[in-house]
Amino acid sequence: MHDATRALLRLWDVTDDAVAHLTADDWALPLIPSGSPGAVAAAVLGTGGRDVTDLVTHLTGVHYAGPERLREALAEAHDRAERTALSSAPTGRVLEAQCLDMCLHTHDLHEALGIELDPGVAGPAALEACRLVSEFVPRLLARSTPRATCLRLLVRARPGGPVEIDRTVRVGDGPAVPTAEVDADADAFLLLLSGRRPVGELVEQGRVAWSGRTAASLVGV
Repeated sequence: MHDATRALLRLWDVTDDAVAHLTADDWALPLIPSGSPGAVAAAVLGTGGRDVTDLVTHLTGVHYAGPERLREALAEAHDRAERTALSSAPTGRVLEAQCLDMCLHTHDLHEALGIELDPGVAGPAALEACRLVSEFVPRLLARSTPRATCLRLLVRARPGGPVEIDRTVRVGDGPAVPTAEVDADADAFLLLLSGRRPVGELVEQGRVAWSGRTAASLVGV
């Protein structure tokens, strides 16, 4: 089984566990809104609703259900994901999209509940999601800066780990050699672009580094 598929199922595990322990009040806890002023991708990488109930409803596809039915429906969705992984595991863009969806929704749920999500749990799935997100970086740069430019994007599975994604992004008639660079672990890159973590916090943690005006536009500085 692909490492990203295992990581995807691990995200289902921690989400299922978190929902199993929700109290009556937890269901109404608000999701932390994405869309900070510098989050150029926030509209694409949005939350699953306004509160925990909305998010679990989104994950299960069951509407207008009470807490117990939503718990059951989430367990059923988890089982379906496991069966699919064993019989015909997703690959390519489908796997990348599923990893992106679960990485952000798992983060949003844990954030609402005040539970720290271990970056190591999300790392392999986040890396797979970044393969998809990196395809949108030229479009994001075109929106965030009017200049023709060239940027190098480096993404690692974990902080300080080896580079797994090394992509040169050229916009317009920009130079062939990058004049700016963003270097981040995969989980941090997703949280940054979606507005779920401020760049200053991620820089202090050693999870994001950047240089150049174009990179500043991308990270929202």
